Amino acid sequence: MKTSFSKLGVPLFTTLMLGLSSSVYAQATRTWVSGVGDDANPCSRTAPCKTFAGAISKTAAGGEIDVLDDGGYGSVNITKSITINGKGHIAGILASGAGINGIVINAASTDTVVLRGLSFLGTSGALNAVRYLAARYVVIEDCTIDGFANGINMLTTVVNGRMDIRNVQMTNGTSTSGTYGIHIGGVNSVTTISNTSVRDFSYGLTTRAGVTHLRGSTLVANDVGYNNQGGSLLSFGDNTVVGNTVDGTPTGSSPHF
Repeated sequence: MKTSFSKLGVPLFTTLMLGLSSSVYAQATRTWVSGVGDDANPCSRTAPCKTFAGAISKTAAGGEIDVLDDGGYGSVNITKSITINGKGHIAGILASGAGINGIVINAASTDTVVLRGLSFLGTSGALNAVRYLAARYVVIEDCTIDGFANGINMLTTVVNGRMDIRNVQMTNGTSTSGTYGIHIGGVNSVTTISNTSVRDFSYGLTTRAGVTHLRGSTLVANDVGYNNQGGSLLSFGDNTVVGNTVDGTPTGSSPHF
């Protein structure tokens, strides 16, 4: 009887342990990061991860990564619907080195990505704070961007993309030429920029395709404030474009209702 029980018990025990292991490492709808966390943790509130890159693999599509305290949480590549929420804390993303990006968004054409309350700092030739390659809808709000050659860069690979940029303060902070604050290039894209400041770039705001709506924003101390390479820029008439070598003019206006 002992031999029979042992033969049955070992595979049963193994099965139970595998089931337990799967539940422990299952992706969560909400995960957490902390400056004193560890990416070996499950990213729960009581056992947070240390970086966004560590947390995103443990966060389910459509879920949210929240910041527990001030810290530097590193660069991350996003390939699914996700919200990264740093509001209420200094949620730093440091990108250091030539060609390095802060956040790269390369998700599905049906995905939504929200970046909220993040502080991007680029050094030593960092390239893009946010590089938007593919996604249906991207929201960037309540963020600061400093020291990148390109602040927010929507590539021409984006088709039918939608982007909202809200309350973002952006400064070049590099000595290189040919820098872009907000660079919009998606085919049939629709972008709304509100309460945003762009300064000290070669080109503050550049459109290459799609329709961009600008309201309550400031383009100041750039070589060119607004640079039209295609598409259209519709102004709500409440923007400040001043102190640029060339201010540029919108292609039209957006009506007030």
